[in-house]
Amino acid sequence: MSVRCCGIGLFLGLTLALPLAAEQAAEPKDDLLVLSERVTQEAERQHMVNRRMDAVIDTFKAILSDLASNELLKEGKGDEVQFAVDILAKLSTQHVPDAAKYLEEAIKQLQAMRPQLTAAGVEIDIIIKELEKLLIRASASQTTDELRRELREIIEKQEKVQEETKDWGKKIAEQQAKPEEQRKDLERAQEQVAKREQLFEQKLQEAKKEEKDPIQQMRMERADEQMKKAEVPKRMDEAAQNIDEKKPVAAVEQQEKALEALREAERLLQPNDAQAEADQLRDMREKLEEIRKEQKEEREKVEQATQEQFNQDKNERQIQQRQTEKKLENVQNEAKTTPNTPEAAKEHMQEAQEAMKRAEQNIENAQKENTAQAQQKAEDALTKAIEAIDKRLAENQNQPQQSLEAQVANQLQEMQQAQKEIRQETQQRQEQKQNAQNLSQPQQQLARQAQDLAQTMQRQPEVQQAINQAQEAMDKAQQDLQQNQPQDAVPQQQQAERALQQAQDALKQAMAQQHERQEHAREEAQRRAETQRQLNELAQRQAELRQETGQTEQPRALPEIQPGQQNLQHDTQAMTEKAPEVGQQLEQAAHEMQQATQALAEQKQGPAEAHQEAAENALKEAAQAFEKAYAEEQGPPEQGPPEQGPPEQAMAQQQQKEAMHPSKTSNSEEGERKWEKKEKPEGEQVARKNAKWNPLAARERDSLFQSYARELPIEYRELLQDYYEVLSK
Repeated sequence: MSVRCCGIGLFLGLTLALPLAAEQAAEPKDDLLVLSERVTQEAERQHMVNRRMDAVIDTFKAILSDLASNELLKEGKGDEVQFAVDILAKLSTQHVPDAAKYLEEAIKQLQAMRPQLTAAGVEIDIIIKELEKLLIRASASQTTDELRRELREIIEKQEKVQEETKDWGKKIAEQQAKPEEQRKDLERAQEQVAKREQLFEQKLQEAKKEEKDPIQQMRMERADEQMKKAEVPKRMDEAAQNIDEKKPVAAVEQQEKALEALREAERLLQPNDAQAEADQLRDMREKLEEIRKEQKEEREKVEQATQEQFNQDKNERQIQQRQTEKKLENVQNEAKTTPNTPEAAKEHMQEAQEAMKRAEQNIENAQKENTAQAQQKAEDALTKAIEAIDKRLAENQNQPQQSLEAQVANQLQEMQQAQKEIRQETQQRQEQKQNAQNLSQPQQQLARQAQDLAQTMQRQPEVQQAINQAQEAMDKAQQDLQQNQPQDAVPQQQQAERALQQAQDALKQAMAQQHERQEHAREEAQRRAETQRQLNELAQRQAELRQETGQTEQPRALPEIQPGQQNLQHDTQAMTEKAPEVGQQLEQAAHEMQQATQALAEQKQGPAEAHQEAAENALKEAAQAFEKAYAEEQGPPEQGPPEQGPPEQAMAQQQQKEAMHPSKTSNSEEGERKWEKKEKPEGEQVARKNAKWNPLAARERDSLFQSYARELPIEYRELLQDYYEVLSK
């Protein structure tokens, strides 16, 4: 039983909730009503944390009981579990209830609530520190997604503190408030963000050690080095010091440097698959939906208020509007680093931002109607931004399955990016005279991917040759790295990048040529289908004229049919240019039509009908000969399963087949019905005989999935994940 894996999820649920509580407990008293609501929510959150801790304690006690009953206390690290139980019991019975008590007291004494908030903050700090110790002690690994989400939260917290610092500096410059009123709160908030960032760096280092995928491990390494190089904790500490020294401008500068490094680290941890991008877009959409809801509530309050009420609550409304505006600004910053964000969504978010600024200014000027109008415009712009994101998500979901060439193009692009990252890391270690041997593993993995990819490109020899050249360069680079010779590896890595680019260019050209051939085949198929339809139509028209001639009771009425027969003769002669393959049959039909026209003019019903029948038979022969000529041109059907053709060509061929045989049903439907009737294999058909499967541990399953899932199209990765999940049990 792995105690660390069992406990880490519970610790995370508690730890991630508490920094928010500490920050809210330290917020300045902007408005008593708003603050009262926040403190009420925070007191309830502390009770929730207490209930969670009790549940965690019960879980750990059950683990201890299970270990003791099986005499596995030593092997199961029972002392570690007991240590966690003791710490959590102390927090649950003392510090968490005290924090909730102080917050509830603060609600009752709004005018004198700062001591209670401070005391609550102290208790929460103790809780955070103790849980952080347990979290680090557990040494649990986190996935890249989890790390990226936590890093995003840190960035958002730092952005919030920076905005508050800017407002504080603005008030000082305009002499609207004394520096002491917000200084301590801002300094405390900055220190809390710095502590959380330091904990994140420790988690990143632990995750980096346990990561199985070499390329993911390298990305974690680069993100870690980026934060260390930028000295993020130092920047945050200096920002707190500047706030303490009443230097808001210097503090904002340090905060911005820290944010730049954090955003770059977030980019380095960014995955390269479409599913992750879709998840980021959905997260962005949820945030915009929440902002839109808040903006709507603020607008409705303005519309329902009288002018007198609007003037009285002006400060509160302005604060609320500014907070909504800051939330949107954070989403805009996130959109800058989120791949695949629609440009339309960015533009509409900017429109909403500008409308919110106008609303805030209108509140300042006590202009009720203008405020509601600006808020409505902001709300409408947010709606359009959400619709743009929904449209992009729908496009991604409804995108048809890519062809082999398109999948290879995406893989080549990802491999080139991975090779670039390995090369940059190699150059950095060369410059810093660091050991580069551990880079040989991701370089070797990339070479194996290139080898496998080349085998799928046998139909594209130029592309295959370029990929083989990239693989050879990768193998040489891997050998140089294994011998700790980064100066020799870098040229080979650059050669691999160039070869991958050549492969992409060759594939792009091949895809363009293939598209051109497909387009030509589609047009040719459409032309043939249209010609076939026209031949059938000529025969049908001739049959109708013959029927009309036979049903005519008075011979003197036959000349009235003559114009229609002449028009049909003209159309048949014109068709010889479109279908030269059956020109002889068409000329024979036209000759018979001419004879029929003359007989109609002479009011000779029998001869006219005979010539019309001969013309009709000639047209039918022409249609059949045209169909046969196309079938011979296509050649005999291949034995075995045919290769899947381009969708456009298949559609055009189906259209032509339906034109030739409008009453026939396709064989594909019958085949599908046969397939549906097949029964699942049973008995010896699925017997595993003497084969045995050992249950896979969670980390082994994750390693297998990470190793093989990236080689598959996105739509199959979830299936593979489910397979290994079942296999592990």
